[in-house]
Amino acid sequence: MTPAQVLREADAVLLDFDGPVCSIFAGLPASVVASRLKELLIREGVRLPKDVEALDDPLKVLRRTADIAPELVDKVETALMANEVEAATCAEITPGVREFLAACAVAGKPVAIVSNNSEPAIETFLALADLGEWVTAVSGRPIGEPEQMKPHPQSTLRACKALGVEPAQAVLIGDSGFDMHAAHNAGTRSIAYANDPGKAESLTQAGADAVTDNMAELADQR
Repeated sequence: MTPAQVLREADAVLLDFDGPVCSIFAGLPASVVASRLKELLIREGVRLPKDVEALDDPLKVLRRTADIAPELVDKVETALMANEVEAATCAEITPGVREFLAACAVAGKPVAIVSNNSEPAIETFLALADLGEWVTAVSGRPIGEPEQMKPHPQSTLRACKALGVEPAQAVLIGDSGFDMHAAHNAGTRSIAYANDPGKAESLTQAGADAVTDNMAELADQR
């Protein structure tokens, strides 16, 4: 199916944040935030396993904290959230997303953000980018429960409930395998935003119902 066909059949849109809406770590690199979190763990007396030392994704550091130092999840979570809010102030908006959100409003399709990023960071960016009026709900990372981040369906199902739609009536647009798996696990359709070379094939293999490499293309829902 084409992205336009999938969108036409949907009553609501669930939109991943980092990728389809913005590049949250464009100004404050993810590797810098990951290093800050690892330094926090070391200061707390944690001896980092080799795989954690190599991580440059702060969300992966949070996930692994639950395994290696569960008593520090809340402290790492708090630090990550503060860094995400800082990053949101210098994030780069994704070309075409403003036009897409406007098109959803015209079509009468409510939009929710479904993300592994924190809600304060998402709301900070939406306000600064003047996108908040087009977003009905924000379903961010389950605080203190990293195991329930996507691909777990919780945040996706919570967004559907906030929009008042059944999962089968919604479509999730995301740029990662986790997004495609979360859509499948929740029972929604999915559109892959393949914003990097090679992503189209991998996201199709992950279960995407349709693929686009341009958010502006999704604004044409005829």
